[in-house]
Amino acid sequence: MKKETMVLYLGYAALALIGIYFTFGILKVSGEGLAKLGYENNFIREGFNEREEKEMQEKLEKKVKQGEQTQKFIDDIKDRMNATNDMDEYGEVVEIEKNTFDTVIRMYVQAAMLAKDNGEREANLKIARTWKQDLDLINDYTI
Repeated sequence: MKKETMVLYLGYAALALIGIYFTFGILKVSGEGLAKLGYENNFIREGFNEREEKEMQEKLEKKVKQGEQTQKFIDDIKDRMNATNDMDEYGEVVEIEKNTFDTVIRMYVQAAMLAKDNGEREANLKIARTWKQDLDLINDYTI
């Protein structure tokens, strides 16, 4: 009985291995075979043909030129911003804005604390949060 069980398991194992072998063989033949047939509408390709490669190269060169133009524009903007940042008056304007924003935030937080109901409290806190986000932007992105 032990030999019969062992033969049975060996038979199952052999069938499984044969199934795996044929499955991989069929997948390999279908993939490589279709690619080698060279049909016009064959969607299994590796790389570009010459025409497609030339078109892609032209598109990429066009994008590079656009990127260079954009970078030049960005550099001009940065130069203007740096020139403005170097002015003493700009620093004063930034400080005035920071002070204004801080005062408004405190005003709305105080109003929220003294509110009669939760609706009024939440409305005031929402406004204060918005002003706080704006103040954070000023603090992070100036001078």
